[in-house]
Amino acid sequence: MLRQILCVSLLVASADAFGMSATMGLGLRSVKGPAIAGRQGGRAAGALQMMGDTPLRTIELKNAEGHTATVYPFGACVSSYKAPHEVLFIRPDAKLDGSKPISGGVPHCFPQFGPGEIQQHGFARNLVWDVRDVRADEPDMQQVVMTLRDNDETMAMWPNKFEATYTVSLEEDRMDLELVVKNTDDKAWDFQAALHTYFHVTDIDKCEVTGAFKGATYLDKMQDPPKEVKETRDAVVFDKEVDSVYKGVTGEVALVNKVNDAQTTTLRNLKGWKDTVLWSPYGNDGMGYKNFACVESAAVTPETLKPGESWNAICSIIPGPSK
Repeated sequence: MLRQILCVSLLVASADAFGMSATMGLGLRSVKGPAIAGRQGGRAAGALQMMGDTPLRTIELKNAEGHTATVYPFGACVSSYKAPHEVLFIRPDAKLDGSKPISGGVPHCFPQFGPGEIQQHGFARNLVWDVRDVRADEPDMQQVVMTLRDNDETMAMWPNKFEATYTVSLEEDRMDLELVVKNTDDKAWDFQAALHTYFHVTDIDKCEVTGAFKGATYLDKMQDPPKEVKETRDAVVFDKEVDSVYKGVTGEVALVNKVNDAQTTTLRNLKGWKDTVLWSPYGNDGMGYKNFACVESAAVTPETLKPGESWNAICSIIPGPSK
């Protein structure tokens, strides 16, 4: 009982205490207490909604337009964005109990993309991030800031000191995602990163992806061995399994709903993300392939940071008809 009281006190006193160790098992539906000053905008936060419908707690954001986002500190994963329709997708086979990374929404890939020396897509997506800050316009919450730092577990897998800061913001017509990675070590190291975003679609056979794809060279990972191919299409469609890495394709990429343009979504990479990855397990009913397509903002070519240097990447998810 004393431990629970102590945990609740820490939750109220500081945004840093909203990690999983402070919320698991307490059955908290919301936490109210002294206002937490937001680092951006200087506005005070009211109640941080810690929803308890799943074993992992979530943070609920809501802006003045009524758009909402659900964020898990576990993996710093945005699992839902409604504006007003659902923009993201959680696979039917996803585990929401912390036993494995969340399959859906916007999972992180850091410090590795794909397979390699450490676990698939790195460790950032299956560790609990600290909730550092929130920003709100009463009674709505618009932003959450989370951090992940090196610890004994990460150092055992990847012996580099770092700090990653992730900011999720609900703006009037979009959701902004910003990732900052800082080298806090005394040596240089390199890393890869990506936002493995699952976008909801009503029918994958009736959508296409547009952007600066035509003429680009992509790595077709469905071939054995993977092979570099030149893209000849103006728009990419999903009519088979797709796992394609388009290096150098960035900027604005749209997932176009050819039946209902109102459910078109634009991914606008503003900074840092140099590559685009397309993925679909086409034909896999267990994953719910019919209702999602992954359009990923990525830095597949390793980025190198010297001690004290930072890397910054920003993208916006914009729902609605392409403009």
